[in-house]
Amino acid sequence: MVGKAMPDPKSFKRLYETQLEADSTGRGSRQTRRMFRAMLRACSDLPARSLAAPADATWVWSDLHLGHENIIRYTNRPFEDADAMNAHLYANWEASVGEDDTLIFVGDIAMRTALCEDTWQRIRGGAGRAKVLVVGNHDLTGSGELRVDGFDDICSVAWLDGEAPLVFTHLPLATVPDGWANVHGHTHDAPPTRSPHINVSVEQLDYRPVPVGRIQALAKEIIAGRYPEGTTTMERIANL
Repeated sequence: MVGKAMPDPKSFKRLYETQLEADSTGRGSRQTRRMFRAMLRACSDLPARSLAAPADATWVWSDLHLGHENIIRYTNRPFEDADAMNAHLYANWEASVGEDDTLIFVGDIAMRTALCEDTWQRIRGGAGRAKVLVVGNHDLTGSGELRVDGFDDICSVAWLDGEAPLVFTHLPLATVPDGWANVHGHTHDAPPTRSPHINVSVEQLDYRPVPVGRIQALAKEIIAGRYPEGTTTMERIANL
């Protein structure tokens, strides 16, 4: 059975921008509202993308936070320091992704000292024919300008139709279109929920990219209202 396609693919972009606009004037802190405004400005300028790469040759992960020492403490990452974390993430990337594959990053690539040309060169030269970024809040300046490089494509929202259709956004969608699953990052090590959301932050994936085909298998269950057990996305996938 083919997934429920949106009548107009741009509906995804409008849905996300409407959410960001509401959040930018909501009750959050001044810093949080500023983040949403920056995301809204960037997403208004960036395209939405339909992904055509085959699921068995496409990988996904999110929230690497390269160079970010504090994320190790914030989310209990098992690394001594940012250099060790960076090296581990790069090694898992190279060990997983094929040279002709596509790799999707669902936002928040680098911070601090890793916002540099060396990082962008590592992205350009890393395994995979195409590297796609679905932009995250830490990929932007406070005014909504991109501060990352090295990707073949950068978009606000992406989607993949099929038996288990997926819509990719950095922030989880407040409202997920009926019959779709939302693949997102941003929430890091937050436990999975009984909702049509799949968190692909690296904390959820044992710090390595995962094939989109495995995400689709999980999405098929979730869309049907079945929620595999597990405290992480990878545990849920293992329990399918």
